[in-house]
Amino acid sequence: MHSLNRVLASLEEALPMSSLDVPLTLLDPEGGWINAPVHVHDLRGRPTLLYFWSELSQTNEQQLPKIKTLLDEFLPKGLQVVGVHVPMAGEDLEHALDTNDIEAIVKRMGFRHPVAVDDGSMEQAYGVNDVPTFLVYDAFGILRFRVSGEDALNLELRRILERLTGPEANTGAFAP
Repeated sequence: MHSLNRVLASLEEALPMSSLDVPLTLLDPEGGWINAPVHVHDLRGRPTLLYFWSELSQTNEQQLPKIKTLLDEFLPKGLQVVGVHVPMAGEDLEHALDTNDIEAIVKRMGFRHPVAVDDGSMEQAYGVNDVPTFLVYDAFGILRFRVSGEDALNLELRRILERLTGPEANTGAFAP
């Protein structure tokens, strides 16, 4: 296990980051967690979907069932998922950090993956300007895909998840 960590660390140092890359590093919101906290070191070795959403988003009612369908397909294939609930512009931060409403939605949707209740720090760190936003990381923690907005749950997102969780994912042959 230690040698794998050294390989991962050397790969991270050797790979140049473009201005579009956002490392999977910050997972510590002030608002807390629903369905248990997660730490970045827990995510190494498997692809990760980090998705940002808000209970007050107008697209929330249409998007959450689609997210649920996507997760039902890819979680059994080894995808790790972290949801991040973010405050909407102008929303009272006290309300945004109240986990009761968010937890009720998470339970109603049947989500069992960790959901961070963000105070805006994660949203800012990951450069999220719209909800929903999906960031897909490979098993090495390298950002491979980013998409935002009403049409974020698109065919390209599905394709990248298939590649990262499919048979070729473990061969090292993945090309972004």
